[in-house]
Amino acid sequence: MFVPEYLATLDPFAGEAKKLVESSPPLDSMPQEITERAIARVRWQRKDMLVEPSIEAIRADVLSFYLMCQGVAAVSYPYSRETRIISDATKETIKYRMYDLFKRGHEDACLSVVQRSLKLVQLEGGDGTEIGGKKIPREDFFKIRDGRLEQDGIETIDDRLLPQYLPKYAVRWMDLAPLLRHRRAELTKLYLVNGWAVITPRDLWDMFADFISVKTEEYVASVYEKFSDTGVPSTLLVKVGEGISSLLPPEIGIRGRFAGMPGGKLRPESFPPCVKKALAGVGSGVRNYAITVLLTSFLSYARASPSGRAATRLGDFIKDISVVRDEIAAPIFEAAERCNPPFFKDQPQEKANVYYHLGFGMTTEPRLQESGRSKWYRTPNCQKIAMSAPSLCDPDELCKKIKNPLTYYFRKLAEHARSGG
Repeated sequence: MFVPEYLATLDPFAGEAKKLVESSPPLDSMPQEITERAIARVRWQRKDMLVEPSIEAIRADVLSFYLMCQGVAAVSYPYSRETRIISDATKETIKYRMYDLFKRGHEDACLSVVQRSLKLVQLEGGDGTEIGGKKIPREDFFKIRDGRLEQDGIETIDDRLLPQYLPKYAVRWMDLAPLLRHRRAELTKLYLVNGWAVITPRDLWDMFADFISVKTEEYVASVYEKFSDTGVPSTLLVKVGEGISSLLPPEIGIRGRFAGMPGGKLRPESFPPCVKKALAGVGSGVRNYAITVLLTSFLSYARASPSGRAATRLGDFIKDISVVRDEIAAPIFEAAERCNPPFFKDQPQEKANVYYHLGFGMTTEPRLQESGRSKWYRTPNCQKIAMSAPSLCDPDELCKKIKNPLTYYFRKLAEHARSGG
């Protein structure tokens, strides 16, 4: 049996899924079985990925997906190891569900979901090797097939599997922009005909699963930005996030793609424009905001990269006070000196206020064990910066796609890691 609502398990961002979420209790009040399912999703085997075709089973699957995402956003930063592991797990789940539906004769249902996000057509002609009236040479048809077989490491294949590897569809390559941007697809490796990429069913499953995976990462980033505005998330979300974080493998990075990201020293070349302006020194009108509000929060969160638990104390994420003094406070003090007039020259008490905003109380000699004496202030969002210090706000193209300077930084680092830099 197949119910239309099952499509929500293929695209958790589709209307069917959103209706299920809207008609359910708040995520931070989910029962234990949904909470456990949210954590377990990152370790699912194939037998766990399939969902019974009932409304309640589908609802539980969708709610656990959103609880998983919000849990990670509650204890980690965008594009973190936690984000990556749920993104990868989501990709594998969607891909296997599409395979299962194809196998059971529900190809049309799958295509209806895909076509909401990607312009997709089936190849034309009696032998199915034409697109837009242009015939695909027979040798190219077999090259596409053999290339996909080689990609999966298959040397011999039976008649049951063969249709999955034969070119059958074409997708408009412009619709693949999110995948190209996140390096989930390479234009040079696609077989293009008049603006269309010719693909096999296997390619289709991969592409759509990658598409949902990218949207998952973007959703986590948006929730992270929301939490940055509203404060510490609920206890249940933190519990889910910490549960997922505890399942991460010990090695850095998932499959090596995000190895070393972000961690370690600060990367000034990846800072957003507002932070670069603040570091260069500002005039008297915005000194306090640029130094005490923006730089203290941005540099501390960027350097500590809080992950695995709710970020309330800077001391929970660093092991040596020299990191605070030399790598966070030092560039802040240097920026203060570059201000016109120098910030601490006529407001010396603000030097202690820097450490206060980092959570060490009013002091100029911070100690790690004193972390938490005051609040560790979160990085203000872009809207607040534009309202409080408009001269700092000079958005570039990436700024227009995000809502918080930290999201900008972590996304830049992720892009750098993907490019192998």
